[in-house]
Amino acid sequence: MARVPFCFFAIMEVRSVGIVGVGMMGGSIALAALRAGYRVFLYDRMASEKLAGPKFGNASVVNDLAELALNSRLIILATPIGALAHIGNALGELVGPHHVVSDVASVKRSVAEVLTTVLRNRCEYVPTHPMAGSEKSGAEAARDDLFAGAVTLLCPELAVEAASVPLVTEFWEKLGTRVVLVSVTAHDQLVAVMSHLPHLVAALLVKHVAGTNRAALDLCGPGFRDATRIASGAPELWADILLSNADAVQEHLRAFKSELDEAITLLAEKDAKKLQALLDDAKENRDRLTP
Repeated sequence: MARVPFCFFAIMEVRSVGIVGVGMMGGSIALAALRAGYRVFLYDRMASEKLAGPKFGNASVVNDLAELALNSRLIILATPIGALAHIGNALGELVGPHHVVSDVASVKRSVAEVLTTVLRNRCEYVPTHPMAGSEKSGAEAARDDLFAGAVTLLCPELAVEAASVPLVTEFWEKLGTRVVLVSVTAHDQLVAVMSHLPHLVAALLVKHVAGTNRAALDLCGPGFRDATRIASGAPELWADILLSNADAVQEHLRAFKSELDEAITLLAEKDAKKLQALLDDAKENRDRLTP
């Protein structure tokens, strides 16, 4: 693919965004961006037929990455982690100084290493991660209010031009999120404990119940369903995420194991005072969460 000539950048609008990968996340970004007044261009080779319906009717579906780059100032990569190296290499031949490329991957260190290498000296790169999602997947699960009230983690350290970070920040604020700046390293530690560990624990809870008393799955109430909802997320996507952040997840998993050991001890010793203190502390912290 030939690189887009510099003179073509003049036709790009500042409030234009191209999205590569239109599943639940990419599709929701598209719908929210349309609602916020952005011109939206979509590219997804695997789901192009799903984008032709009325749901994405106000967006422009493009045939290739060259057309996407030609029309989009901001380009957001919303593909699975395993596809980002290929997409980044292809985009590296198409983007120029006026482009800002971002991604919404759940892991940043390994992704940033790849994308920084292929995009260096070609365009700006500003990684982001909106802390919003669903156990559902696919373009049909996309919705325009997914990001309302959510937090977006943004890693500014790889940007070169001063205007790039405000441009990406404004985009996510227009979509209804609160932007928090973090380093790539801090990002992976944060999501390991507040996203990746909970997902793995939810999966282990379901595995435990299914393996010890499968009939209970047909009898459980909303408490178990609420606690394990995220375990319904796409397994292939989550295996990729967990392995990509394996070191940080293992660290927190070992710490969580010590919490389990403590709970076992409290039950064995029938220590009502310490057990209630544990539950009181959990309730207090849980009640602090923003609804």
